[in-house]
Amino acid sequence: MPPPPPHPNGGKVTPNLAMDAEGTRLLNLTVLQRLDPAVEDILITAAHVTLYDFNIDLNQWSRKDVEGSLFVVKRNSQPRFQFIVMNRRNTDNLVEDLLSDFEYELQPPYLLYRNATQEVNGIWFYNQQECEAVASLFGRILNAYAKVPPKPKVPSIKSEFEELEAVPTSSAIDGPSSTAVVSDTPDESFASYFSVSFL
Repeated sequence: MPPPPPHPNGGKVTPNLAMDAEGTRLLNLTVLQRLDPAVEDILITAAHVTLYDFNIDLNQWSRKDVEGSLFVVKRNSQPRFQFIVMNRRNTDNLVEDLLSDFEYELQPPYLLYRNATQEVNGIWFYNQQECEAVASLFGRILNAYAKVPPKPKVPSIKSEFEELEAVPTSSAIDGPSSTAVVSDTPDESFASYFSVSFL
């Protein structure tokens, strides 16, 4: 019996390590749904972020022990929208609700925010385009909350929430990645922002 024909790449079997964007999104969605079964979809992803918190008493920023990929998700229960940072530094992931009392300010490559517990935080984005895209999505979500009356008596034909559900789910943000060197701590203007306009 003759030997089998040679394999096209010399007999070596190489796995397909390059996963397409949709495959990556579905894998991430599966992981997020294990943590929270109410997660319905990923609206946007930022590959790498680092969190900072602002100490109002000391008027200074300090790095939190939170670093990793950020996902803005849509849920099938309340709260409908959240962002999650899958923490690479420890097992405590950051989860923040995007509700009407959520405030944010874009100062690329930082996105500053105040959450429901009045904590002031800053998110540093490795990729400035991702920072701007996430801030834009936050604005659309929060704008939708502002437009929705507490208890509508007559359902509208198409709400802003339905428009939000049509957000492309591709987690990839095309474009060149930023090669600028960014300092590890927010600069002075970043810190002074809260002492003037946010507090």
